[in-house]
Amino acid sequence: MPRRMFARRPLYLMAKPPAAIAAHIHGLPRADRRRAADLLHMTLAAFTDLAEAPAGFLELVIRGLDDFGASAFPLRFDRIECRKATTLRSTTPFAAAWEFQRQLAEYFQQHGFRDFNLPPELHVTIDYRGDGLGSEAIDPIGWTVAEILLIESVVGEARHVVHGRWPLCGGEPGFCRAA
Repeated sequence: MPRRMFARRPLYLMAKPPAAIAAHIHGLPRADRRRAADLLHMTLAAFTDLAEAPAGFLELVIRGLDDFGASAFPLRFDRIECRKATTLRSTTPFAAAWEFQRQLAEYFQQHGFRDFNLPPELHVTIDYRGDGLGSEAIDPIGWTVAEILLIESVVGEARHVVHGRWPLCGGEPGFCRAA
């Protein structure tokens, strides 16, 4: 049987902006207003397609995240860039977000879990179609990532299914457990 080219139910670890910031981003002239503002996110890690995952995979990821601890971190985007999609990006490195990803990768690897990928460039997609307008500076948009979400993205339905939320410690190193 031929292998599917695109995931149907990909699983991601995401950071989503607070509602007021999502509304602001959604109102940007280059944002796709056909998609709901609550779908805006930054992918922190990508897992397998749940449609093809082995039995118990989702529960394994959830249990793993229950014991993961990390600190909240700031994000600040100051440009819109068009590549294959139109995205929010930053001219300064996301050092704290990269540190979060490093801790996550180290944690999963120490526990023998290797079925994840870290996106090479952190960004927020505001239109999945490229608009051909190149890059432009914008007034900075930022927030502190205070929780991470395990999201199943239902392809073709523009819908996110939340499988878990985990608070991040308020800026101090330490352990936080999902509520």
